[in-house]
Amino acid sequence: MKANKNNIRPFPVNVFHQNELNKSQFAQWHEGRGDVLTTMTTPRATSLSQSTDYLDDVPAIIEYIWCGESVGLQLARPTPSDAKTVQHTWSNGDDADITLATEFYSKKVVARRVSKRITSGVRAKFVLQSINGVDVKMDNFNEMMVVLKTGHAAGIPQVLAFHPNPPPVMVKNVPEDGALDRAGVTTEYELMTINHINVGYLTIDQIGRMLLDSAKPCHLTFGWTALHDDDLHVHLAGLSVADVVTV
Repeated sequence: MKANKNNIRPFPVNVFHQNELNKSQFAQWHEGRGDVLTTMTTPRATSLSQSTDYLDDVPAIIEYIWCGESVGLQLARPTPSDAKTVQHTWSNGDDADITLATEFYSKKVVARRVSKRITSGVRAKFVLQSINGVDVKMDNFNEMMVVLKTGHAAGIPQVLAFHPNPPPVMVKNVPEDGALDRAGVTTEYELMTINHINVGYLTIDQIGRMLLDSAKPCHLTFGWTALHDDDLHVHLAGLSVADVVTV
């Protein structure tokens, strides 16, 4: 069992500002640096191959520079219907080969990497809930790793309980012909980061507070997702006001 506290940050690609929607330029991406010099658009590919064919000109990632003004953006997270706990038993002589990492802002422990040899159903990005029935959070992560490894070394099977990673935070609505609409943001996108902080494991309430409290200008990174369908839109439309963040 490996532990890693590295925080992987998704890269921004398409940069827009409310007052600069017509001023975006193509810029060269410096591989490995993790930054953007000006603006680069990555069209959505038709398949997972390296083909240069593209479905359309819709960018895979859009970064919007928000200064705190009202933009009518509504965000919501679909409620998973089949989020069952997945248990993995780490027995003596079994190389679990699961890399765990802590998420600073959500205080959760996440499976960063999972070996293909794992057959229990645990996948990368799953959230570790407990070890031998004891809840695991960032605050007791180091302590629980000692308990885990000590118990395994003593030949005691270690039971790890995981939950699937939360559904993405979807764009529920943007005003037609508003700033975000002109930037290309639609209900086919999810909110990925706020000021380069991954929001995938945060609750809707935490995301709302982060948007209000974040330093302005604020970088909002949106990513195109394959989750959009009629059932998803119906589900999001039925959510209560308490389940939606509006800025």
